[in-house]
Amino acid sequence: MLDLLRAAGLDGYEASEHDIHGSTVVVVRVEGRSSEALRSARAGLTDHYPVLVDDIQQVIDPDFHHKAAPASLIADAGSLDLDARIAELSARWLGEREPGSDDDALGPEHYDIAGFGESEALVILPRPEPWSVFAYLGTAWTILGADPETMLAAGRRWYDRYGAEPTVAGLATGFVVPRPPADPAEAWQVAVEHVTLAGLTARTTLRGYARSLETLPHWTLYNRP
Repeated sequence: MLDLLRAAGLDGYEASEHDIHGSTVVVVRVEGRSSEALRSARAGLTDHYPVLVDDIQQVIDPDFHHKAAPASLIADAGSLDLDARIAELSARWLGEREPGSDDDALGPEHYDIAGFGESEALVILPRPEPWSVFAYLGTAWTILGADPETMLAAGRRWYDRYGAEPTVAGLATGFVVPRPPADPAEAWQVAVEHVTLAGLTARTTLRGYARSLETLPHWTLYNRP
């Protein structure tokens, strides 16, 4: 663990190791310095992925862990038909929601994960893939009881298509997005995926949110019980 912390530039921080179904993650307490710690870890680590969590209990308390091991979830997500799953889930609400107008778009300040406050800890995962976060940690979707395979498959799609990398995982889950969806139809589909997985994400009408996604450099998926 000490070598890992040194590589991440975090050897002066309080840290501990925790087991998630046979996989070891390192939890670093960073409250008050979370942005600085994340930048340092991202710059120094190549074989591990660092991500912030608002509530340290979601890592150190087994009651918050997924029921299946990360490797099993990753394998199951790889064979999941994500389009069919999103269509099944969105059918429960999409037809009853007023799509609104493109003019309802909001700016980047409305989707900044920083607005949810400081993160308590940084978690260093044993895999380098950004989307693997969702195999280890709960999100707005999975904390409320849904299957993590769907979020994992969606996270992988968003990374492959848009370079979307999670920065914070929890009830509010943040991403940096270097290549936002430029095509309106594609942005609409991403908007549907986001709201299906985390119902309070849009903060405006669905069509307005889709228009926002065409230029947003970051996403914040959010839900609550």
